[in-house]
Amino acid sequence: MAKQSKVFPATRKFPLRSDASVRAGEKTIERVFGLPRGSVQLVLRNGRPARADKKIKKLIKEWGD
Repeated sequence: MAKQSKVFPATRKFPLRSDASVRAGEKTIERVFGLPRGSVQLVLRNGRPARADKKIKKLIKEWGD
């Protein structure tokens, strides 16, 4: 029996680093999923865009309340 390959092979095995900036996270998501530059935007809970220099850890903390 032939081994089947995955339709969507894993391209990222680890979550974003908590000390990474929001902009670095957006770039990583765009690269992993093959999206055009500027198409990903991480937002705050109120719908406003997160600052590019904000850390992922703080963004997750704000969403977790």
